[in-house]
Order: sequence, then C-alpha cells, then structure tokens
Amino acid sequence: MSFYFSCKYRNLINALRKLGLIVTEGAKHTKAECSKNGQKTTVPRHPEVKREIVKSIGDFLLEKDFKEQEILDLLK
Repeated sequence: MSFYFSCKYRNLINALRKLGLIVTEGAKHTKAECSKNGQKTTVPRHPEVKREIVKSIGDFLLEKDFKEQEILDLLK
C-alpha cells in the first residue's frame, strides 16, 4: 500500500469483515484471521487506530493476495 492513514477502530473492523477475515474478540486485542490460510493479525481496541498499525495490517493483507485498491476503498 502506498497511502496510509489513521482510521476509526469500527471502520477497520468492518473493512476486515468485508474482506472475508474472521474477526474475534480477544482479552486485550481484536484478532482477525485470514480464512484462506489461517494466519492472524491483531487490532488494538483504540477509538482511533494509528497510521503505523493500519500500515502493518495493510501489508499483512497485501501478503495474503488482497487488492490494494479494494483495501483502500473499504477503509475510507
């Protein structure tokens, strides 16, 4: 992803669900599991998720063959 921005926690979780990830609540973080290969990422439960964390999750999704434009469209 070439363009990163902070976003609301709820928007990020909704985008992950729309991309087909399985979202579960952990003790301190929300966990998102890729249904294609079972790999997981975590999302902190802050009202505003920092740009660096969104970048990390975006990189995780790109590694799992999701399209960059699809990810950006869902996060806006």
